[in-house]
Amino acid sequence: MARERQLNALQLRRIFLAFAEVMQELPPDIEAGFLDAQGELRLAPDVGRKLRTARNVRDVLRQIREAERED
Repeated sequence: MARERQLNALQLRRIFLAFAEVMQELPPDIEAGFLDAQGELRLAPDVGRKLRTARNVRDVLRQIREAERED
């Protein structure tokens, strides 16, 4: 079961960089997401799926989980 976890700045940076790398592969005119009324970023479902399945993103998330287990 998934659970919430606190991320430090380095972990979040690694996730964002991996996401940015994947986003560069998408056509520039694709609807990728929107800002909701509260200013929260919401990804389009197709973009979210692509990001979650991208190998480099999965690797970063796996490394974070493994580091937590070691602590």
